[in-house]
Amino acid sequence: MDDKVDCIIKSGVVEVVGEKYLKVKIHNDSACSMCYSKGVCTSLGSGDRIIDVENDNRHDVKPGDIVDIQMISSSGWVAVMFGYIFPFLLLLVTLLIASEYTSEGIAAMISLIILIPYYLLLYRFRIRMKRYFKFTLN
Repeated sequence: MDDKVDCIIKSGVVEVVGEKYLKVKIHNDSACSMCYSKGVCTSLGSGDRIIDVENDNRHDVKPGDIVDIQMISSSGWVAVMFGYIFPFLLLLVTLLIASEYTSEGIAAMISLIILIPYYLLLYRFRIRMKRYFKFTLN
């Protein structure tokens, strides 16, 4: 049996060193440079991001150091499920059910409005969910 864990590893620059967390700035590249509609697109796929990385005090780092951070790739799939797939299914099921009882326009509004409490719940439980989406130093 293979004990290898599949991880996503990115390089970044340490911005802030705290007791529990490091703030690391990473640069996300996207495929926008080759896209024909990049001028009108509002994609958030590229740019700098600040990520909280658990400070295990095993690494002696200071602001400005370049570090490799990692996250288990299965955590990425869980994030995709919570951020995209579950809300899509919630929207679709709500639309199908509401369209049986109301007009199409009202059913569409209800299915969009139902996403507000969903994302508010995700925001409410963000601290609890941090346990599942941990970034660590490599």
